[in-house]
Amino acid sequence: MPRPLIELERVNVHLDGRHVLHDVSWTLRPGQQWAIVGPNGSGKSTLLGVIRGDRWIDPDGGVRRYALDGAEQPVAAAAPRIGYVSPELQERYTRLDLSFSGRVLIATGLHDSVYLPRGLDPSERERADALVDRFGLDAIAARPVRELSFGELRVLLVARALVRSPRVLVLDEFTNGLDRRMRRELLAFLARVAGTTHVVCASHRTGDLPETTNAHAVLDGGRIAVLGDGPPRSARLRAGPERRPAATPVDDEPLVAIRGADVYRGENLVLRGIDWSLRRGQHTVIRGENGSGKSTFAELIAGTVPAAYGADVVRFGERGPFDLWELKRRIAHVSDQLQTAYDVNPTAEDVVCSGYASSIGIMLAPDASRRADAVELMRRLGLDHLRARRFLMLSFGERRKVLIARGLVNRPEVLILDEIWSGLDEQFRETLRAILTDLAAGGTTVIVISHHDDDLPAFVRRECVVAGNRITTAAFRAAP
Repeated sequence: MPRPLIELERVNVHLDGRHVLHDVSWTLRPGQQWAIVGPNGSGKSTLLGVIRGDRWIDPDGGVRRYALDGAEQPVAAAAPRIGYVSPELQERYTRLDLSFSGRVLIATGLHDSVYLPRGLDPSERERADALVDRFGLDAIAARPVRELSFGELRVLLVARALVRSPRVLVLDEFTNGLDRRMRRELLAFLARVAGTTHVVCASHRTGDLPETTNAHAVLDGGRIAVLGDGPPRSARLRAGPERRPAATPVDDEPLVAIRGADVYRGENLVLRGIDWSLRRGQHTVIRGENGSGKSTFAELIAGTVPAAYGADVVRFGERGPFDLWELKRRIAHVSDQLQTAYDVNPTAEDVVCSGYASSIGIMLAPDASRRADAVELMRRLGLDHLRARRFLMLSFGERRKVLIARGLVNRPEVLILDEIWSGLDEQFRETLRAILTDLAAGGTTVIVISHHDDDLPAFVRRECVVAGNRITTAAFRAAP
């Protein structure tokens, strides 16, 4: 039998005093394409970091071996042959606020560095250009990284990981934030390179796994509970038709009304001539391709991004200037940008309580009644075990769950959920649907941005599409 490319033997990892991986043994053999699945907090991302060589294992906690070229090699020699994309990597690049172009970002993968240590030689430039051409990335590759949308940055990071033609490609929730076209093209590309590149990926959506997946591992509580051949089975948990709230009367008076609005990011016109309104009970899905301006539109609704001079914007019956803190109390906006910005480290319970003031960190200590409500919400969402844990020590998915609870705790009048299902396990998604149904029945108007139809609660019927810098359609989805 050929020598394994990567071998883990009884590996243990402790993080922040917690035993995160327990006696994990796993092997990547020639020809294998792996899927790593399991609930949030089960240890998937830590395991992928161990495979990649970025995560230290306990000194007396097992053995990690690499033989990517047939002979055993140290981590330092193997790491350049292993490409890597993760939500945490994307958060890092977003926080750096980089001004160089997307094409340069792809080229940095040749050196596995944030910045280019030197100019590219002709062969290196040719390799970067080949990936730009393959995925049709010319437009976004020419723009500064800081101006890219979440999905645009994600696909460039995948291209960056591929530019060195890695022997192994480690992908953690790699399709998050990608529109249907880009997901389809990326999965087709991974199928084409399966003969030379071994893909090891983690995803909560079995439909987003490469079709060449021929082995899987299920993690539970930091242990490998199942090793199997072929792709993992879908873990759909829904037992019956989704409960819908009673129909909410649609008010004549809009909650938000926008007329003649242009929106710029720096000098770039992102939205043009927006005429749009939202009334109570008009639960809405906003669709559009990566980079179309969906998140900017959500920020315009919430009041965190201003319209250019001359627009007429009315929120809750008032024209500006608006009190931003009052708007944040009435409009909760949960997004990838919020997760990147929330870089303080209180307990998870305090993060949820910060939703009462819509602050990052606790500005005003909540009274006993409000804290009790926050604790009860965490219990309903299955987050009780995270209450005392420090926020930045949680996994990406666990932090996402805590920030969702933060957005729900104040029972806002308008709730904007911008691609928040990314990286969430199915059990939590089902629980969240039930809570959103209760909020909608209680008068909260829900706006959802998502590239996946199965993320949408059944009560979300109104549909708007952002394309060509405009809101091009407003229709109603057929009842499921």
